Amino acid sequence: MKKFVYMILAVFSIIACSKSITKMVEKGEYDKAFNYAIKKLAGEKNKKTEYVKALENTYVKLNSSTLKEIDKLNASARPENWPKVLQLYTSIENRQDKLEPLLPLVSENGYKATFEIKSYRNAIMDAENNTCEWYYNNALTLIARSEKTGDKIAARDALAQLKNIDRYKQDYKDSQRLKDRAYSLGITRVSIQVFNNLRDFHSDNIERSLFDMPLSKLDKTWLDVVFDARQINADYLVEVELKDIFFTPERERMHTYTESKEVLISKDKSKNGNDSTWVEKQVFEKVKAEITEVFREKQAELHGNVRIVNARTNKTLKTVPVNVYHDFKGYSCGYIGDKRALTEETSKKLDTYLESFPSNFVMSDNLAEALKNAVFTEIKNYRFE
Repeated sequence: MKKFVYMILAVFSIIACSKSITKMVEKGEYDKAFNYAIKKLAGEKNKKTEYVKALENTYVKLNSSTLKEIDKLNASARPENWPKVLQLYTSIENRQDKLEPLLPLVSENGYKATFEIKSYRNAIMDAENNTCEWYYNNALTLIARSEKTGDKIAARDALAQLKNIDRYKQDYKDSQRLKDRAYSLGITRVSIQVFNNLRDFHSDNIERSLFDMPLSKLDKTWLDVVFDARQINADYLVEVELKDIFFTPERERMHTYTESKEVLISKDKSKNGNDSTWVEKQVFEKVKAEITEVFREKQAELHGNVRIVNARTNKTLKTVPVNVYHDFKGYSCGYIGDKRALTEETSKKLDTYLESFPSNFVMSDNLAEALKNAVFTEIKNYRFE
């Protein structure tokens, strides 16, 4: 009984597959039907006639359609179509490569399929040569336009055209030289210059810190950011001006106050003389503590601005102020007296460590780091074309 059921299922499966491939052919889905038939026939000893005929039919239709499309493209007259022609010839060759392992192809009923197998090597080589020539000439035109007008997009497109050639031929003509030229024309160069107007002992250290900016993180395929006082071939200038730096005097103030509290120190019981009952007597003691808070403050600030300029036109594109600050706040809180007198709030504030005032050197280093990050962010966020 089980064998019978399996046989019925197998028959239905064959019928369903046959209808499926027939529908593909009827809908004109020849590529899909071709690949489906190849998959069904590969490795099968008893090859179904439906698949053999479907493969034969779709192969003829696909090749005929592809060759008609090649004629229609007329790449000899319209060289921009050579890449498409090359793709079509390659698709025919790939189709034949899939088919050849099955040849000769005979179905289980003795039906022998006929396939025309031709070599398209010469046609493919000719299409490759013409495709490379098309990309090469197109790149030459784009580079010439970029050289004449300064159009960076044209140069970048030229590099893309030349890279397309690498898929077919390495070191085609002088394509490597042209790639270098296209890259040189297409890259946006940004030059950073620092104008230090600080009249302060720390000004040189602050300026030097800017040169530690991680400029490599700003570099992209078509963007190069450098420090270059000569500004040779720069497209954009980033002018960082250091204007003023201030340090306030060290300020320290003290605040002293007293807290007191009555605390229970004992409980005594005695008899009442009148009725001999026990009476509890609580004994309190007043305790106090003197709390001293010390506050230390010192501020430093550095002011400047970032100016972005189009180096070709000398037009200012953006000016933004850059102001950085460093505020030092030191604090300690201690007491003399009885700790029991302290309120919960005061107990939480207790801290006997009082941080020393930072030197101007330390504060200037902090300002320099903050300035460097602020300038870096401004450059990173600007969209250089």
